[in-house]
Amino acid sequence: IYKLESILGAALTLAQKRVRIVTPYFLPDTRLQFAMHQACLRGVELQVIMPAMSDQLVMDWAMRGHLRFFRHIKADFFVTPPPFDHTKLCTIDGKWCLIGSSNWDARSFRLNFEFDLECIGDAFAARIDAVIDDRLSRAKPILPDALAAEPVWLRLRNAAARLMMPYL
Repeated sequence: IYKLESILGAALTLAQKRVRIVTPYFLPDTRLQFAMHQACLRGVELQVIMPAMSDQLVMDWAMRGHLRFFRHIKADFFVTPPPFDHTKLCTIDGKWCLIGSSNWDARSFRLNFEFDLECIGDAFAARIDAVIDDRLSRAKPILPDALAAEPVWLRLRNAAARLMMPYL
C-alpha cells in the first residue's frame, strides 16, 4: 500500500469529530472511500471542498461521476467558484492537518512525486481550519442526489470519464 494513502486512511480511521478536505481533484479509491464511510457511520462530520471548475475538463466529469458513490455516505460536498484553486488541505478534529501537493486521486498517491507535510497541534490546525472556513463562506453545496438526477447523457459522460480514474 502507498504511504500517503496509508496515512490518510489511518487519520480517517482515528477521526472522532470532523474531517475537512480541500482538494482540486477528488477521486479517492475504494479504500479511502471505505474509511470515509466508516468515519461518517461513527458520527464524524465529513466536509469535502472542491473547485466548481478545475483546469481539467475530463477530471471535472470524472469527479462528478465519482460522487454518485457517495450518495449513501452522510458527507457534505461543496464547490467553490472560479478562479480555479489548487489548494490541498486536510484537517482532522482540529488537531491534525496535512498540507502539500497531493490531490485525493490515484495519480497523486501512486505515481506522481508529491511533497506533503503532516502537522500536529491545535493552534496550527485552527489556522488551517480558518482558511477552510473562508473557502466554505464562498462555496455552494453539491449534492450527490442532484448529480444522480442529471440527464442520462451527462451521467453517462461522467461515468465514462470516471473509468479513466487510474490515469487522471
